[in-house]
Amino acid sequence: MTTVDTAVSSHMAPLVGREARRLARHPALWLVPAVVIVTSAVDTASGGRTAGYWYGTIFIAVAFFGPMFVLFAANLVASSARRSRAEEMLNVTPTTDTRRTWAMSLGVALPLAGAGAIGAGAMALIDSVTTIPPKDLLTAAELAQIPPVLAGAGLLGVLTARWLPFAGGVLITFVVATLGGIVLFGRFDSGIWWMWWTTETTIGERAPAAVPGDPWLHVAYLAGLCACAAVAAVYRDRAQWPRLALVGGPVLAATLTLGWLQLS
Repeated sequence: MTTVDTAVSSHMAPLVGREARRLARHPALWLVPAVVIVTSAVDTASGGRTAGYWYGTIFIAVAFFGPMFVLFAANLVASSARRSRAEEMLNVTPTTDTRRTWAMSLGVALPLAGAGAIGAGAMALIDSVTTIPPKDLLTAAELAQIPPVLAGAGLLGVLTARWLPFAGGVLITFVVATLGGIVLFGRFDSGIWWMWWTTETTIGERAPAAVPGDPWLHVAYLAGLCACAAVAAVYRDRAQWPRLALVGGPVLAATLTLGWLQLS
């Protein structure tokens, strides 16, 4: 690593840490455990709160409720400067907008991916000490899809703050990314493999992963979507659109290639 690389890393690390702390402190993020606790409390759990019950509860928390609340929390964190009218002050600081956005993207994605890994690890631990019904059991590849799903939701929130900087922009993104995705990808059997969710997700009445595919390549595909969102957020300004095409084009092409390969 060169001296320049070391200097850049030393300047970026505090910014990334600051953004991660801002996200961790945001109240919207803490609605996830609150909602899970409430739903678990009111759930009658006719089969009892067995290990299998908690296995499914963790999955719902990190792969269903988590991405929804993370999208809004990350968007609110990323748009806080604009909403507080502090962008003018940030523009005169030594840190460039590009570096701030990279720091924001990493500060959002890395801890969320870590949280997803912890959730997946907890599910694997439960599976190692008890027997989970085969219909509910996730493979290692399906568990590995959870971190990029959670990180991707956060990056989508940052992307929305950059490209739709107005009140209600994140709500539009939420509707398009969920209902729009279900309507679009629910029209064909392989749709679940092109979604930004896990292949264990059910679309309507269609069984999860109705078409055979490689779940490990789906992990790579999800990581590619995360990279696309980060690059698009960083190079948002019109002056940087040539760089967006130069960097984002190959990243998008690689992601689409992985999307096709996962079905082969």
